[in-house]
Amino acid sequence: MTQFQTYIFLVAVMLIALTSCTPKPTISVPAEFESGQNHFHRVCANCHGADALGKQTRAPGLIDPEYLFENFSDEEMYKQIVEGSDKMPPQRNKLSDPEVAEIIKYIRYSQNSANLIVGEDESDDDEDE
Repeated sequence: MTQFQTYIFLVAVMLIALTSCTPKPTISVPAEFESGQNHFHRVCANCHGADALGKQTRAPGLIDPEYLFENFSDEEMYKQIVEGSDKMPPQRNKLSDPEVAEIIKYIRYSQNSANLIVGEDESDDDEDE
């Protein structure tokens, strides 16, 4: 094997290793949401989990009433993704504006598919009255 072939082989192995570490989607989505799903899994899934469900990840799952539009607007989600926060690094260097928009569209679709309801996690205080 020549030095060039060895180099190409090592680069290929590194690329395979990097792409195989990213959680893969487990839920099929309609074609109009696949782009967002692909961008999400490329950039966000390592922390937010496969299909944005969280579960033993460093960051919360986004398929949760807390992140529904009524509690966390698209503008707030965009700003969080692009600028980051004290807990999340900015993703501006990894995503274009159209890609961020596709991710938000995918997350909103996934939330709607899960039939989440605002206030779902809250206790039923009204029953005690």
